[in-house]
Amino acid sequence: MTSITNISPELKHVWHPIGRIDSFSETPTRIELVGDPYVVVRLDGEVKVFADVCPHRYARLSDGVVVGSNIQCPYHGWQFGANGKCAHVPALGAEATLPPAQLTAPFVQEKYDLIWVSPLEPITDILEIPEWDDESLAHVWMPPIDFNAGAAQAVDNFLDFSHFPFVHAGTFGSEKDLLVTDYTTERGEDGWGFVVKYPHLIENHEDPLVATGEHPLVQERFMRYDYRVPFTANLRLEIPTTGMINAIVFWCQPVNADTTRAHIVMIRNDCHTPEDFQAAIDYENRIFTEDLKVIEFLADKSVPLDRGQVHIRSDRHTVEFRRILLKLLNSSTE
Repeated sequence: MTSITNISPELKHVWHPIGRIDSFSETPTRIELVGDPYVVVRLDGEVKVFADVCPHRYARLSDGVVVGSNIQCPYHGWQFGANGKCAHVPALGAEATLPPAQLTAPFVQEKYDLIWVSPLEPITDILEIPEWDDESLAHVWMPPIDFNAGAAQAVDNFLDFSHFPFVHAGTFGSEKDLLVTDYTTERGEDGWGFVVKYPHLIENHEDPLVATGEHPLVQERFMRYDYRVPFTANLRLEIPTTGMINAIVFWCQPVNADTTRAHIVMIRNDCHTPEDFQAAIDYENRIFTEDLKVIEFLADKSVPLDRGQVHIRSDRHTVEFRRILLKLLNSSTE
């Protein structure tokens, strides 16, 4: 049986978000990705990412400081510039010939207000979010959420819609939504993603006109999922009754074997005030907390990709999710 975990080596060949651009400063920050530690720091105003180890005696650079335009190791004071090259060794003096020490740097890019890292050369690109540049929609960022489950488990849950009436009975889940009707899963041209469109029913407790009787509690909602390997999904929600549009973009960072960090932004047309933003964040937190009560207690932190689980018709797209991840794990042998 082939399974994927947060530390599967093939995950080093794809892009992962590690945090909002504005969350990193000249104070070195230690992060983990696919089980490996990195230091993130601003040098000359630009966010840089390096393996969190000084090549001299393997001290953690994240425990150091920025001196001028360099990051300084806390152990012997060696300094490294934005290009990762050794720039100063105090023990050798100012005019000495410097050793050919070079920090290890992953592939890095900025997109969607996030810093993205691929530890090794990436074999795919990042999912395009068409709602991102729509000026009629507001970006509502959730704080990063760390949880005790695998990234594949979290995305599998996010893509799944047959659990809504049960796991989300306290928020939007409706008993009228038990039956999963037929739907299609459209594969992307390059084989690294898919699109699913599915209408269903919810209990819309966010609609203030439900309390006045002007709108029914149970309303139709149209969903479109765009998934891209490994752990990115954009769920666009539209409710005709209210005119609401909400694209929930869900990115998962596989931190280490036991921990995942979720980066979530809602791109909505119904948030105009700070109170609206906070209400949307609070409601989404309630929904995610409901999910965590299940996925943090699954049998282990892996997702079987080829056998070991039973699938039914309503699992068609999450089976496709497994097929794509299996393709990723097999990519090193292709």
